[in-house]
Amino acid sequence: MIKAFLPLKHIALLTMFIALSLITFGQSISGSVESNTGSSLGYANVNIYQGDELVASVLTDKTGSFHVALDTGWYRCEIEYAGHVKETRNIHVTGDEKEEVAMEAGDDYEPRPDYGSGVTVTGSDVSYDAYAPDDYYDAESVRSTEAKAPSRGFAYSSSVKSSSRETTPIAGSQIGIEAGKLTAGEINDFSKWELWKDISNDELLQYQDIWGIKPLDRFSVQVTNQNGLPIANASVLLLNGDAELYRAVTDNTGKAELWGQLAIASASEKGNYRIEIKGKDFEETIKRPKSIDKGVNTISVEQDCYDLNKVDIAFVVDATGSMGDELEFLKAELNEVIFNSKKIDNKLLFRFANVFYRDQGDFYLTSSMDFTTVLSEAVRFVDGHSAGGGGDYEEAVESALDTAINKFNWSEDARARILFLVLDAPPHNTPEIKEQLLRLGEKAAAKGVRIVPIVASGINKSAEYLFRSLALATNGTYVFLTNHSGIGNEHMEPSTDEYKVELLSGLLERILVSYTYMPNCDQDIPELPIDIDQDSIQYTETSIDSTSSDSAIQVENTFSWKYYPNPSSGKLYVEVNQFVKELHITDMSGKLLQIIANIHPEEKRMVDLSSYSSGIYLIRYPHGKQWSSGKIILQR
Repeated sequence: MIKAFLPLKHIALLTMFIALSLITFGQSISGSVESNTGSSLGYANVNIYQGDELVASVLTDKTGSFHVALDTGWYRCEIEYAGHVKETRNIHVTGDEKEEVAMEAGDDYEPRPDYGSGVTVTGSDVSYDAYAPDDYYDAESVRSTEAKAPSRGFAYSSSVKSSSRETTPIAGSQIGIEAGKLTAGEINDFSKWELWKDISNDELLQYQDIWGIKPLDRFSVQVTNQNGLPIANASVLLLNGDAELYRAVTDNTGKAELWGQLAIASASEKGNYRIEIKGKDFEETIKRPKSIDKGVNTISVEQDCYDLNKVDIAFVVDATGSMGDELEFLKAELNEVIFNSKKIDNKLLFRFANVFYRDQGDFYLTSSMDFTTVLSEAVRFVDGHSAGGGGDYEEAVESALDTAINKFNWSEDARARILFLVLDAPPHNTPEIKEQLLRLGEKAAAKGVRIVPIVASGINKSAEYLFRSLALATNGTYVFLTNHSGIGNEHMEPSTDEYKVELLSGLLERILVSYTYMPNCDQDIPELPIDIDQDSIQYTETSIDSTSSDSAIQVENTFSWKYYPNPSSGKLYVEVNQFVKELHITDMSGKLLQIIANIHPEEKRMVDLSSYSSGIYLIRYPHGKQWSSGKIILQR
C-alpha cells in the first residue's frame, strides 16, 4: 500500500486526537493563570484576538498553564474563569512571551455550588425551575416498594431487593473517581444499515409499536461546492408532492439524513419525492432522489467557501437515584471530554450547555444551564449535581430533551451541534409522551442537533430500540457502557453482531473528532492519528475438517492489499491477494457510503470517489467478526 504523506505545509501537529497547527510559528505566548487567592485555575479559557478575529482559543491545563504558538504582531488576550472577573491584556509578540495572570474572584464565588434544589442557569444568571420537594425516596422506602422492574437480565447486590430505583453502592468503590475508568462500545447503525433493518424487524420488532417509531424510507444527501469541499449547515427538506416529510441540516461532511417515515402512524403513499436544499448562497432541488438502497444522492453547488468554527455541545444527564452507581464517574468523564474537545482545533469556538433531570414530583424536574463558552462554568455546573430521587423505572427524558432542543440558544451557523443523552431508563410510555418524543426527534434533526445516547446500567431492550431510533432520526450514534470497567451494576448487551470495547472518554472524543473535522478553504487536510494503515493483515479462520464432522481446524491466513494513489483526487485503485466478497468505503464516523463487491486476486479495481467531499475516508475489510481498515485522503 502506498502511504499517505502530505506536503510539509499540510502536516498538522498531533495532540490528543487532532491539532490543526498548519503554520510553523517562531513565537508564542505562554504563562499561568491563578486566582488572587493563590490557587491555580485549571481549564480557564484563553482567547487570543487580532482585531475582531479570533486567532486561537485554548484552555489552561490542570495546573493553570497555557501555551499558544503565534506569528509576530500585536494580540489581545482575554482570559475567563467561572466566578472571576475577565482579564484582558494587549501583548506584542516578538519572541516567546510570558504572562503571569492573577484573576480577581467575585465576592459570591463558590468553587463547587450545589444545584440539588433545582435551578435553571443561563450564563451566570440563576433562576428556579423546581418542583416542590415531595417526600424523597430514601433507601428503605425504595426497597419496600414493588418496582416496575424492567427485564434487565441481571441481579442486584444482596443488600438490594428488586427495586429498579435504588441508589446502590458503586461496584468496585475502591476505584478512584476520575476520568478514564468507564468502558463503552458504540453501535453506528448507519455503518451497519442492513443489520439494523434485520434486527429491527426481528429481535427488536416488538418495540416498534410500543414507541410508535420506525425510521423508514431513508434518503442520504451529500452536498459539496464546486471545488469538492463539504458544505455544512445547509437546510435539506424531503417532500412528497407538496407535503413536507422531513427536514435536516448537512453535517461537517456535507451529508444529511432524511426519512420518508419516522412515526409508524404517519406512513404516506410513496412515489413523488423531491429534495430541496438551501444554503448560504444557493437553492437547489433534487427532483428524483434515490433511496439509500440505491446509493447516496450527491450534488455540487456554486458556493464560495467560508469557515464555520462554532461547535455546540449539550449534555443531558439523568440524575435520579439509580444513576448513583455510575454518575460520579460519568461526571468525571464528561468534564474530561469537555477539556479535551478544545484540543481538537484551537480555532474552533466550543460552547457547552447542560441539563440534569429527574422525574415528576422529585426535588426538581430539570436543572439546566444554557450555552457558555467558558468551560469552567460548564464544569462547575456539572460538579454541582448528584444522584437522587426517582421512584419508578421511567424518568422525565422528554422534559429534559424539550429543554435542550427547544429552549437552548443553539448557534445558527455552527459546524456541529451535538447532544449527549446520558441515562439508564426510558421516558414514561404514554400517548402524549410518545408523540412528544417523535416531535423532539424531528425538531432536533431540523436544527442539525445530533443525538448521541450514552446508556448506563439498567437500560432494557425497549429503551435500546427507542434511543437507537432517535440516534438514526438525528444523524447520531448509540453508545453503551460495558462491564469491562468493573464499575456500576450489570450492563445489558446490545442487539448487534460485534462491537469494540473502548474507554468511554476516548470513544466520545473520537465521536467529537468525526463530527467536527473538516478541511479548510485551502483544502488543507490535517493528518489524523489513526493507526490503521496496513499493507497486510494476519487473521485466523475456523473451518470444518472434511474428515470429521465434529472437528474444526484453525487456519492462519494473510490478506494483503494496496490502494492508490493516496492522496487521491477522485479515482482510487484497489488490488488484493485473494478473493474479496466486499470492501466498504465509509466516512470518518463509519457511515457506509459504498461497497466494492467481488474483487478477484490480481485484479485492478477502480473505485470512483469523485462525488464525495474532500476529507478523510476509511476503506474497511471484514474478515470473520473482525474489521481491518485503511485511511484514504480525498483531496481535490
